[in-house]
Amino acid sequence: MIKMKRNGMEISEAAQTQPVQEPKQGSAPDQRRSSRTRLSTAIVAVMTAAALVLSPFAVTGQALAAPAAAVKPSAALAPFVKLGIQNYKQIEYAIKHNLVQPLNTVVTKDGYKLTLNGVITDKYELIILFTAQADSNRAFTSQAPQVHELQLTDAITGKVISGKKMNDAGVYGVSPAKQNHIMHGTAVIRLTPPLTTAPQKVAAEFRLTSLTGSELKQLEAMEAQMMAEAKKAFQANPKDKTSKTSPELLKKYNALKAKVKKSPPLKAVFEIDPKVSEQESLTLTPEETVDMAGHQIKVNMELTPLTTITTLSSDEAVFTDKAFKEKFNNNYYPSLLVKSGNGEYKPQEGGSTYKYSDNTLTIVSENYFLLDKPQSLRLDFMNLKENKATQQLVVDLPKQ
Repeated sequence: MIKMKRNGMEISEAAQTQPVQEPKQGSAPDQRRSSRTRLSTAIVAVMTAAALVLSPFAVTGQALAAPAAAVKPSAALAPFVKLGIQNYKQIEYAIKHNLVQPLNTVVTKDGYKLTLNGVITDKYELIILFTAQADSNRAFTSQAPQVHELQLTDAITGKVISGKKMNDAGVYGVSPAKQNHIMHGTAVIRLTPPLTTAPQKVAAEFRLTSLTGSELKQLEAMEAQMMAEAKKAFQANPKDKTSKTSPELLKKYNALKAKVKKSPPLKAVFEIDPKVSEQESLTLTPEETVDMAGHQIKVNMELTPLTTITTLSSDEAVFTDKAFKEKFNNNYYPSLLVKSGNGEYKPQEGGSTYKYSDNTLTIVSENYFLLDKPQSLRLDFMNLKENKATQQLVVDLPKQ
């Protein structure tokens, strides 16, 4: 918990538990994904040609206090510090600031062993850290359409927690060198709608995919051959965009992928400590509006240590208007940067989801900076073709 009252800020507790599901490839543009998004407490609207200074944000909610001393990860969590997979920076941050509830929940079935090592949660997002092990002759792999799956349910009510079905969780893993039968992984669920109260008990049902070790080596060799063929074809004719994989190789490749096997359902039940899911929040609300294509847009931001919710709103029904959306996407694409102790603004990596309604655009983004004492945040509205900001909002955060 992070409690501190600063500069007349109001403090109020918010129990939280999970972010909104990331859209799958090929999803509608209204549910797009972005690796960047940004915000701030003194607001500055900057047109491309000239800077236009606006007045400060009204700040309400819980101030975010100085972080506890950095935590050395336990032996169980150490493998997850540098996984380099989805949400890895957020996971590093959560371990560093002691936001992980350790778990040691083990389930074994038909030659598979699954250990839940920890859970990270707020009302918008839930992340499970796990270790899986199979018989030594098998190798974990995820080959679309056969991918690792997870379904979370409330163990008491039986209801699916996210209101979704299988495959709405992103499940990713990395194997130690020469040990493909072992996998350290993360399972990420963005929650829509967000949970107001964390379930007391959670049932996590995993189905993990694998091949035999020899089959995985064959598959990797084929992928390398396909890449070499594509590179050679591109060098010969860069304008030709058609696939250059030989029909014979593609047939063998697809036949091998069809051998990917799912594990039996591996169901583990664990409890969530209420203190883990209670993350205090900071709300930033500008008094002024920002002009976007002749429309006055209000900005509101909710921050927790794990999630940033940026809401753009208008008194007019512009966000489902085709002409406005085209102008917005071309000239006002939002991008979040954070200014830390070195004085530089750096973009935040990680996933975001976008949800449009008539009067609002809500952006739910991964967050892993608040407990690192940022100086300020900046929301750039970008012209992507010209790679420049058409407007900016800058918020100086209270000193922590």
